[in-house]
Amino acid sequence: MKKVFKRAALLIMMLALLVQVPISARAASSFSDVPGDAWYLSDLTKLTSVGIVNGYPDGTFKPDNTLTRGEFIHMLVTVAEIWTATPSKGIHWAEGDWNAMNDNGLLEVSTGYNSNGTLFPCTAKSLDTPISRYEMAFLVNSVLYMAFYENPMTLKDTADSFANHIGDYNGMDQSYRSAVEQCYGKGILTGDADSYFWGVSNLKRSEAVAVIVRLAWSSARKSISWAVQKEVVYDTSFTPFAIQYRTMTNAQRHEALFGDANKAYFSSGDNTGTHIVSVTVKTWDINSSGTKYTRTWSLQVNAVVAREVKAIFDYIYNDTEKFPIHALGGFRTSDTMRHSWGCAIDINPVENYYINYKTGQQVGSFCYKNGTSPYCIQPNGSVVKAFAMYGWGWGGQGWSTAADYMHFSILASGG
Repeated sequence: MKKVFKRAALLIMMLALLVQVPISARAASSFSDVPGDAWYLSDLTKLTSVGIVNGYPDGTFKPDNTLTRGEFIHMLVTVAEIWTATPSKGIHWAEGDWNAMNDNGLLEVSTGYNSNGTLFPCTAKSLDTPISRYEMAFLVNSVLYMAFYENPMTLKDTADSFANHIGDYNGMDQSYRSAVEQCYGKGILTGDADSYFWGVSNLKRSEAVAVIVRLAWSSARKSISWAVQKEVVYDTSFTPFAIQYRTMTNAQRHEALFGDANKAYFSSGDNTGTHIVSVTVKTWDINSSGTKYTRTWSLQVNAVVAREVKAIFDYIYNDTEKFPIHALGGFRTSDTMRHSWGCAIDINPVENYYINYKTGQQVGSFCYKNGTSPYCIQPNGSVVKAFAMYGWGWGGQGWSTAADYMHFSILASGG
């Protein structure tokens, strides 16, 4: 309940950003360019009734005007209540918003977009570019699962397909499919009359009003009969850090993970002190004769997740599936993502590959979808279940830009 009120309050602050030149509050129906049957009228009425959206001095709302990337991420930073300690360099008025999004992983993509691994770079030209609907979906999806920590949606009927509900799904850029799926499943996006998404089109002010209202106010979302929320049963014997993380401020998160409220990851050569520890875990493996046997591993992780990591692997080891593991990795500083936090684990990378939808880059050979190895992680198997019980997400559920079937992290998205 607190989250609902919090988002509603933030909505009032955020949507004031849509007011280009304030004038006296007016009813939405009085805007000369807003017809009485406009699809966004109810959302606009809700906002104008409290004086949030006031339009332009000439009495128009200009619903078809586009929003820039900078304007949209500024709204998202407000609703997500995130911040940055990265100093601004005077690049653009929305530079601080870009830094906040980037520091919190909300712009994070795999290679193939920009050299710095973000959806779009922090340049004046980039931030002044009108935001596409694809980019909007990517960012809304990031906020849903990495800021609001909502559970992901899935099809109610396993025989169903998103193509039955998103008109242009089969022709959609695969890099953005997962984000669009989640936004449709959540009832935040519905597309046009034929459910077409039109991802390459730019986001309009009318669309932004509806999207932001539905993102911040879950009660305003459309009812979707064909999708259901994935329910996760947590181990309640203690509160894992992955669960605590969701309600912490960014300063609290960084202090807990790195001992410094202004630090966002460990770099090569950093003194990790007592923050990175080794935990001993047991797993099953398969010998050359096909018999399963016990292996013992020393796995480096952040101290704050050590207890839950031990519990996760105890569950996997004691489960009747006896899932075999022959390769296991934890903390590393080769990137600035969850591995560099000590809060990500890779399992059997050859049999659970990483694939980038945009570039085709692949690490590993296959996954359960196109391989039959006993080392393949199954979506309904003990490994995914064990991590989920302690609040960890799986990269195999797919991100906007890639899928990483070997990868688990403390983020609900598995990112």
